[in-house]
Amino acid sequence: MTNTVYQSMKSAAPSNPLRLNQQDTARLPHRYLLMLALAYIIPGLIWRGLWRQEAESFGIMLTMAQGAMSDWLFPNVIGAYVPDNGPLPYWIGALFIKLFRPILQPLNAAHLAIACQDALSMYFLWQSIYRLGKRDEVQPQPLAFGGQPLAKDYGRMLADSAVLLFIATYGIAAHTHDASSGATQLMVSMMWLFGASLTLERPQLGRWLWALGLAGLGLSVPFALFVAFILITLSVLFFTHWRDHSLHTAPIVLLIGITLPTVWLVNIQQDTDFFQGWLAAQHFAPITQQNASFFARNILLFAWPLWPFALVCLWRWRAHWATPMMLLGILLFLAPTAHILLTGQRFVTSLLMFVPGLLVLAPFGLATLNRGRANIIDWFSLATFTVLAAAIWMAWEASWLGYPKSIYHNINKLAPGFDPIFKWLPFIFACLVSCAWALLLSWRIRFEPRALWKSVALSSGGLVMVWVLLATLAMPWLNYTRSYEQVGKSLAQNLPTQTTCVHSYQLGNEARGAMYYYAKVPFLPEQSAFSQVQCPYVLTTSQALNLTPDQLKNNPTVDLKERRWRAVWSGERISERNAALVLLRIE
Repeated sequence: MTNTVYQSMKSAAPSNPLRLNQQDTARLPHRYLLMLALAYIIPGLIWRGLWRQEAESFGIMLTMAQGAMSDWLFPNVIGAYVPDNGPLPYWIGALFIKLFRPILQPLNAAHLAIACQDALSMYFLWQSIYRLGKRDEVQPQPLAFGGQPLAKDYGRMLADSAVLLFIATYGIAAHTHDASSGATQLMVSMMWLFGASLTLERPQLGRWLWALGLAGLGLSVPFALFVAFILITLSVLFFTHWRDHSLHTAPIVLLIGITLPTVWLVNIQQDTDFFQGWLAAQHFAPITQQNASFFARNILLFAWPLWPFALVCLWRWRAHWATPMMLLGILLFLAPTAHILLTGQRFVTSLLMFVPGLLVLAPFGLATLNRGRANIIDWFSLATFTVLAAAIWMAWEASWLGYPKSIYHNINKLAPGFDPIFKWLPFIFACLVSCAWALLLSWRIRFEPRALWKSVALSSGGLVMVWVLLATLAMPWLNYTRSYEQVGKSLAQNLPTQTTCVHSYQLGNEARGAMYYYAKVPFLPEQSAFSQVQCPYVLTTSQALNLTPDQLKNNPTVDLKERRWRAVWSGERISERNAALVLLRIE
């Protein structure tokens, strides 16, 4: 009779796709995970100057750190308003610049802020997945003779795998290693996830973290995406697993999460120009076919290898869609999807915000993968990253020895005038990480470990290896082609030190921030018209003046704003040919 009842209950319940033993959840020593995380975070933030993709954001941070309270309220690059999504990323960077001013250069301090935010993102992710993975509804099926993993071991394996997947994801590495908003947006998303998962265990602490995560999203992401996060927060709060705490949690989460961004929005209405610019930046229009094609093409590479594991999770756990991990993962994926469909904006934010939802689902999909499919991923990672590493070493060798000649000529073509400088410390790091990759391959091939996290160990280790090689061997070449440092130093030598003001004309905020940092250019606010304040200098671009490189060599005169000016200096980054900065002096 008892057996009949048991069989009936078993058949009525949704089938659990997991059958694991203790060997499958073997511990990954956290000292190795920490070393891997540090090797991932630090490279790319050092041994380089200010690059274009971060110059505007860094300019805002520097303006805040050296300016007045109004600069903190109205983000701007030396008087040029930047009414984008929110001020939180710039507040964090500016605070680090001010705090570490005695010991660090401003750019290094801003990069330290990015490193700390990346570390917090990993911490919040690990804690979230650990708690979701310990829950009863996602535990593996009990084995006939015992030996299934303990809940805490299974949760730890999933959390470790999530961090490895975080490190292995190309899009995260590419867009959270510069002084821009990506690292902040990812960090507050992970804080939102941590708060939501922690509320199930420790509601008092969880609801405050949840509220701060929602508020951080409101101060860093587009307004439409923030509204989507408010809606999914409401959905989670009143779902079954959170319902017992929702009456106490909802007021705190919604009050703090909505009030803090609202306070900033109310205050920026004091400046009509800034507020109108912010409204214009909140683009609302259905997605076009061109933008839809853009997202479809780029998300596959951007979110690799997350999306295959996430798809496996959705299929294998389809009967358990109401579990917290499925609910949070799906809703976190739906929020940026709704944002894209409503706005169609082709921003990095739009792609980056898909990552949190995929990071929730992917570890649970990995746990259900059979050994054959997992081995395919291993061999793909082995081949891909070994080839990439060999290519980087070959390019480095070619820059020094001139062989292979084809690679050497391509390097000189892309970076004319580049003179490689040998530095022992980067070279030693490159050798060490290459040896570490060889040891990792040997461990995987010789011992054939059974732990489930092994399937992403090669992916994460390989990306870290390539990342370190780019940040050491290839960094001098990359910095030569991308940095504003040489251009800024050249301008500083040609701009008299006693200059008190400089006009700007059709000058991008990237160049504005970089020239203020490197050349200390005393820009006038953009609102200051030429007729109101007369300065002897104007910084502009060759494109704005319709001047060719050959014309610039002869220091031509131009008519601008009903006055006559002479070009006294021009300079450009190697990667921006035919887009030189031009300094004009009044005739």
